[in-house]
Amino acid sequence: MIDPVSPPVPEAFPQHNQAQFRRTVSLTEQAITQLEAAGKPVTLARLAETTRALDERGKGLTAVTILRNPQARELFHQHSPAYLQRQQQARRAARRPSRRRLAADVRAAYRGLRATDLIRMIEDLKQALADAKTQLAKLQAERDEAYRLRDEVKQQNTRQLAALAKLKAQ
Repeated sequence: MIDPVSPPVPEAFPQHNQAQFRRTVSLTEQAITQLEAAGKPVTLARLAETTRALDERGKGLTAVTILRNPQARELFHQHSPAYLQRQQQARRAARRPSRRRLAADVRAAYRGLRATDLIRMIEDLKQALADAKTQLAKLQAERDEAYRLRDEVKQQNTRQLAALAKLKAQ
């Protein structure tokens, strides 16, 4: 729920703008409350439209007015699902290294090496890849053998349980 207390006005605000500042914040709060009560997502367009319906003067607020008022903008940002989603995407994107930065790091790491050194590194990587593929094939064969042995043991256990059950029944 939105706090109904009158928002503080920045001290630098001239006296004649304070009423307008408070009106913008108040109408924004009322519109957000009404939209959320109706189960509608809070968007700038809906907010502006709802403020027109709530304003006793019939003027309402424009999207620009809401965004120019720091407190009204903050209220909108706190209650707008689209804005919150964009913020989350931006935070996730900021955590990932950019391709340009990564490419520059790679170039810097290999800058100054001779072509023969680079070729030797590539050959070493090819060999390491081939070794890894061989190791993977060996591990897969061992896994398949382990599964086969497990299935064999299960069958033996099943036969033994059947034999025990038969003995017990006699």
